[in-house]
Amino acid sequence: MGSYKKDIFLMIPLADNKNNWRLDEILEQAKKNKRKGYDWIKQHDEFAATLMTKLEENFQYECRNVVADELEMAYLGSYEFIHSTDDYPDANEEPECVATENCHMILTLHEPTHIYVLTIVLPNCAYDATQVLDQMSHESMWIKMPEDAEDFLTRENRIRLLRNEHLDIYNYLDIYKFLKYRYGLLKCGEAKAFVLLSDRPEEPEFKCMMAGETYNSIHQTFHVDSENLKAICETDYAQYDYYNVYMSETVVACIMESFDDNVEGRNDLTATYAFILILVMFQNTSIVKVNMQITNALANDGDISHEQILSLYRNFGKTVRFWEKHNFKYWGTQQEALQIIKAFGNEELQESYLDHQSFLEHIVELKSARVAERNGNILSIVATILAIIQVQAFAVEMLEHFYGFVGINANYANTTFSTLIICGTISFILVMILLKYMRDKTRKGSMHIKELRDEEE
Repeated sequence: MGSYKKDIFLMIPLADNKNNWRLDEILEQAKKNKRKGYDWIKQHDEFAATLMTKLEENFQYECRNVVADELEMAYLGSYEFIHSTDDYPDANEEPECVATENCHMILTLHEPTHIYVLTIVLPNCAYDATQVLDQMSHESMWIKMPEDAEDFLTRENRIRLLRNEHLDIYNYLDIYKFLKYRYGLLKCGEAKAFVLLSDRPEEPEFKCMMAGETYNSIHQTFHVDSENLKAICETDYAQYDYYNVYMSETVVACIMESFDDNVEGRNDLTATYAFILILVMFQNTSIVKVNMQITNALANDGDISHEQILSLYRNFGKTVRFWEKHNFKYWGTQQEALQIIKAFGNEELQESYLDHQSFLEHIVELKSARVAERNGNILSIVATILAIIQVQAFAVEMLEHFYGFVGINANYANTTFSTLIICGTISFILVMILLKYMRDKTRKGSMHIKELRDEEE
């Protein structure tokens, strides 16, 4: 591990169910923060309060449209982050803890779309940055078990999470599970990292950093290397003169010309770049969420209605402000955002969305034709029933002859005919209602994001 100093920002994209009550308190805090500022947080966490204040100032100063007014921030607390080796635990096991380090959790919210970005900050990180990034890539990020865990980990959740009713024998908690059970927040896309550096690491380590892989693996002695990775490590996308910045699909590494030893002092410059990353993360998360919904609809044989497609479009329409090309007032900031968008593959995600959208609309058109055909068949059946009713006199006469032949009172013939018509019609209607119920139930399931379904919903 190099001797450089660093701050690590892990950014996790999240979403929730619109009926998520666990986040009510956090939403209220975020609205209060928007009105009154973040000074009250200083009594709990001065670093987080300073960073949130600087981020808010940049949102308001740099953003051109109302997107800044729709974004709110909440402080989730500080926790002990678990530094582990790359010998990751199996299900229901704990990681091998090398060390713990204080981290700060800041949640940025966009309430209209139920999309969120959690920023986990490790200021002055004293341990291997590449291993932290490897944990992010492997989705093996843990914190020391929170003191209030018994308040949000019910007995059922403990059994589901730990396969054991005795919470006190477990020392650590997976961050994704912490977010789910504590706040009802669920993973919606891939986490990204922003690393603020005092100096450039040595080349082999820097390549591992940009790839999001550990440099000090306990499993292998070789390191990631390729021409593409070499180009990433050699391409500086800086738009201003106080830093150099390098970007991959998962990591943005910013090397400062002057690295303030005071971490609170660094927040001023850190926020000028971090707020851009947060906005790009919202853009990324919005397209991932709608793509997941469409993919699930397609996986369900495209059994989805025009109304549900319109619902998808309306939800995605709430995110269009994140996609506007001139969100920022300054040219340099806009260029920085465009480079991050390209590195994170947002344009490819949008193309995938358009392809899915077109295919889904085609399936709905075919389904509409099938529905029209089915309606035609129903009309034919109804016409047949009416035709049968028209020959009632003839049918009743035949039944009277038959009843007389077998010794049954002929007066029952008319009643029998009416009963057959009524029972047949009712049976037909019940079958149609049952089929519609089954289709609606299946379709409703397809509209949920399976990866975002809350098991306690």
